[in-house]
This record gives sequence, C-alpha cells and structure tokens, in this order.
Amino acid sequence: MKKNLAVFIGLFTIEILLNACGKKEKQTGHSVLDESAIAVQVAPVKYVEYSLPVISSGLISTETESKLSFKVSGIISRIFVKEGESVSKGQLLASLDLTEVNAQVSQAKNNLIKAQRDLDRGKRLLKDSAATQEQIQNLQTAYQVANDSYRIAVFNQQFSTIHANQSGKIIRKFLNAGELVMAGSPVLILNSAAQNEWIVKIGLPDVDWVRVKKEDRATITTDAYPNEPIEGELNVINEGADPVTGLYQAEVKIIPGNKKLASGLFAKVEIMPSAKKKLMTIPVEAVVEGQGQHAFVFVVNDDQTSVRKVPIVIAHLENKLAYISQGLDSIHEVVAGGSGFLTENSSVKINQH
Repeated sequence: MKKNLAVFIGLFTIEILLNACGKKEKQTGHSVLDESAIAVQVAPVKYVEYSLPVISSGLISTETESKLSFKVSGIISRIFVKEGESVSKGQLLASLDLTEVNAQVSQAKNNLIKAQRDLDRGKRLLKDSAATQEQIQNLQTAYQVANDSYRIAVFNQQFSTIHANQSGKIIRKFLNAGELVMAGSPVLILNSAAQNEWIVKIGLPDVDWVRVKKEDRATITTDAYPNEPIEGELNVINEGADPVTGLYQAEVKIIPGNKKLASGLFAKVEIMPSAKKKLMTIPVEAVVEGQGQHAFVFVVNDDQTSVRKVPIVIAHLENKLAYISQGLDSIHEVVAGGSGFLTENSSVKINQH
C-alpha cells in the first residue's frame, strides 16, 4: 500500500512539473513574439481635390522685344548706340555705307527719265503715224518697269538705316561699324519694358498642354530672387506644336511688382491648372521602394499583426505629402512610422501614439 501511494505521489508530482514547464514555455513563446514584433504607426488615407502643377522653364523677355535689321546687305557705316542705352521712338540707331545704295537710286532714276523721254517721243511719232500702237504699248511697259525699279531703289535707300520703332533700351548689339551685314540679319535688339510687360516663353508637352488654359495662375522663380517667387498668369497658348521640339509654345505674363527684371534671365515656371483632379494623400514617409512614379506602401492586415505590400502610383510630392493617383482605392490606412523596417513577413504591433 505504501509502495502504491509513493508511486501515485511521484506521478502526480511529475504531472505538476510538466504543466508548469508547458505554461512557462507558452509564456516564453508569447514574450518572444512581443519582442520580435515591430512597432509601427498608421496614417489615414485622405481624399482631396488637387490640381497637379505644370512645371517648365524659359527665358524672361518682353512682349515688345524687337530684332532690328537692315533691308539690304552692305557695309555698316556707323552704329550710334551702345548696349544698355535708352532710346526714343524714331531715333537713328545705325546706318550702312550708302555709296552703293545711292548709286542704285541714281541709276534707277536715270532709267526712269530715259523711259519717260522715249514714251513722250513715241507718242509724238504716233500722232504723225510714224509709230505703231504696239510700239507705244511697249514704251509704256518699259516706263512702268523703270518706275517700279526706281521705287524699289528708293525704298531700299530708306531702310539702309535703322530707326527705333519704339522707345526702350538697347539690350544687345550683334555687329560693329565696318562689318559686312546680310539683309535681314539682326544688328540690334530693342527692348521696350517701360510698362513692365515681362513674359516667359516656355514649351509644354501634349500631356500638360491639355491641362492648362489661359489665365491659369503661375509662380515664377529666378536665381536673381531665389527665395522670392513672382506671380504670373498664363497669357498665350499656341494651338500648333513646334516641328523641331514637338512642344507647344506658351507665354506666361509676369507681374513683377517692384522687382527689377532683365531680358535673358532664366526662370522656372510652375503653373497651377484651374481644373482639379481627385487624388489620395498619405505621409511621404509611408512610401517605400520608389522608382519614378511607381512605389509601394505597407498596409496592416485584418489580424492587426501582419502586413502586406501594396503597389501605388505617385502623382506628386509636396509639403511632406504624397499625392496618389492609383493603388489605394479600397484602403483606409497605411503604415507611416516604421515602414522602412518592414518586409512582407514582418510581425507588427500598432503604436497608437
């Protein structure tokens, strides 16, 4: 009897020890699970009406910038102005050596006088029946040709000098006295900016051209005023693309205020289209493994302890927010804090703070 009791007590003791060990293992296993779980924070997916900016760049100029040139080729006799000099409308700016031009005018005038004289003699002969009507018609044609040649020579003589077509400032001089210039080649650039009519000429790809319209608000930044953006608005949008670049030319009118601008300054332009699009926003730190517009975010599963990686398409990044166009339609929260430490096999615990 004593022997049986001893065996029973021994078995009971072993069972108690085994139960204790099992509980300890469970507790230890639970503790390991807690320690391996990565603490994360989640952020809500918000829906906004947003207008993606159109970004381009160009050079600042004016609406009234003129490239002045001679009508005919020749040797430049004098240039009367310097770069940066202010001029008045009608002021003489440059002239060619007129020796050849004046000779052409004189030659054309003499041909005209001779043609007139021949025509008058022919008319007298016609009265005396010494000339035919056909001869008179030929003389009249010769007179008309000579008269047109004289008018052309006089016209070219007028445009063998350059006068200011408006008041403004000479911003560029391409040639000097004594140089040979071809007809139509720019000699001077006159910039009339008295009324601050500054513009930026930019090129837009077709995907941006369809999103903008006249009077859309714009922001202009330059190296001259790096931390002082200048306001503007879209003023001109061309309907045809440039055959070389494939871009649609546009002009942004600048509202400079009291800022001093100059032609040729490089400017970055950001246009805010008035047409808005529905997008989703998440904190930028929630985005992982991004390449171009394509990236991923982590989303906590329904069990609240595991995550999955979801592909997204980024439309824009601004002010620590990522604007998402695709990928989050049925998702309400994404992992923000701690997303950089996660893999698809990670265990997580949500930190509410």
